[in-house]
Amino acid sequence: MENSTYAKNEKVETKKLSKYPGLQLETRTSETKDYTLAISMPLAASEKVNQPIQQWAKRQEEQFVEEVKAHSNLFEKKKRANLTIEVDTGKVNDHIYSLVFSAYQYTEGANRQETIKTFVIDVAQNKILTVTDILQDKKDSLDEIRALVTDQLNSQEDIAFYIMDDLLEDALKDESQWKWSISQKSFILYFDKHEAAAGPAGSLKAVLPVEQVKPFLNEDIAKEIKTSEQSKGQLIKPGGKPVKLDPNGKYVALTFDDGPNATSTPKVLSALKAHDAVATFFMLGSQAEYYPQVAQQVLTEGHEIGSHTQSHRDLSTLKDAQIQQELGEASRKIEGATGYKPTLLRPPYGAYNDKVLHAAKREGTPIILWSVDSLDWKSRNAQAVNDVVLRTVKPGSIVLMHDIHLSTAEALPSLLTALKKQGYQFITVSQLLSLNNQSELGPYYSKVN
Repeated sequence: MENSTYAKNEKVETKKLSKYPGLQLETRTSETKDYTLAISMPLAASEKVNQPIQQWAKRQEEQFVEEVKAHSNLFEKKKRANLTIEVDTGKVNDHIYSLVFSAYQYTEGANRQETIKTFVIDVAQNKILTVTDILQDKKDSLDEIRALVTDQLNSQEDIAFYIMDDLLEDALKDESQWKWSISQKSFILYFDKHEAAAGPAGSLKAVLPVEQVKPFLNEDIAKEIKTSEQSKGQLIKPGGKPVKLDPNGKYVALTFDDGPNATSTPKVLSALKAHDAVATFFMLGSQAEYYPQVAQQVLTEGHEIGSHTQSHRDLSTLKDAQIQQELGEASRKIEGATGYKPTLLRPPYGAYNDKVLHAAKREGTPIILWSVDSLDWKSRNAQAVNDVVLRTVKPGSIVLMHDIHLSTAEALPSLLTALKKQGYQFITVSQLLSLNNQSELGPYYSKVN
C-alpha cells in the first residue's frame, strides 16, 4: 500500500542478510479506488545494473495506469484492476544471477495479460550479461542451443501440436532478443503467448538441464556450475513462551505485513523485544526467500508467522489454480526459510472471494484481516501511526502495520509504551482467536466479530 518510488539501497549492513549477496529485494505496493499494484524489485549497488531493470518496470506500470484510466468506467468498488510484477531469482554463483520477471496484469472485461522479461546480471562487474557473454564459439554454440530448445519444446506433448515452426524459427533467430535465464540447475528460454505457437499453447518455456548446455559455456561460467546438491540450512521450530490468557484481559494483536526486510524488520524486532511484546508477521514468500536469516529471527524471538502470499497479487482477481499457486509457493518459501509452515493467511489488500475462501480451507489457513489500520503505508510518519492506532484501538483489536517501513519501526517504541500505560498486553493473532475459541476459516477482524 506504499506510494513511494523505488527505494535506493540503504548504507547499512544488510548484505550478509540476503540469500543473494549483492542484491536486496524491495517490494512496493499501492492501491487506489480503481487498481492495486505490487512490484518486487531486486536492487544491486550499481545504477548501471538497476536502471534498465527499473525502466522496464516503470514502463509496465505506466502502461497499466494509462489503460486503467482509459477504461475507468468499467471498474466497480469491489472489482479493481491489478498489476503484479514478481521476480524469480536464479543463482550461478555469488555474483551472477538470473532475474526472471513476470508481469501479471488484470483489468475488468476479462483482460488478463502476462509478460515475461529476463535480465542476467553480474554484480561484481556491474553488468547485464547477454547470452553470448556466457558462451564459447558463439555461432556454433548458439546453433546447438537453438536445436536443443526446438527439440525440448516439441517433446512437450501438451503444446507440441500448437508450435508453429516458422514462428519458432523466427523467435530463435536473433539471440539478442532471447528471454533467457541460467542457474545451477538449468538454462531456460521463455516465449510470450503467440510468439512461437498458436494461442491455446499460451506462453512457453524450454527448460534445458544445465549439463546439456555446459559444453557450450565459456570456461569461467562452466567452472561455476556445481552439479552437487547444496546443503540445506538448519531448520528451527517455533519459539515463544507459553502464555496463560485471561478471557477478560485487555489484549491487542499487532501484525506486520510485506516483510521480512533486511533494514526495518530487525528494528521492529528490537522495539518489540525491548517491550517484551509478541506480534504476528504476515510474510511474503518472495521476501522470506531473500532474507531467511531475518525470517528465522522473527520466529526465534517468539513471534508468529503467517502467509501474505508469494508475490502480493490480488487473489480475488485470480483463477483457482493461480490462487493455489500463490498460497502454496508462499508456504514452501516461508517453510524453507524458517522450517515452519505458516498456519494463518492474510490476503493482500484484504481482498477475498469464495475462491479465496475455498483455497484457504484447502491450505488449512484461517483468513486474518484487521480492525485497526495504522495507515503507516500511507502516512509514512511515526507520529501519525501512533495517533491513528491510539485513537482507534480497543481490547481484542487486530492492528495492521508493515515492517517494511522505517517510519513504522520508529513509531513502535512510543506506541508500545503508550499501549502498555493503557493496560494493554501484546499477544499473537492465534492467541487472540483462542480467547473466543475461534477456529473456523474466518475472515477475522478482531477477537469478537
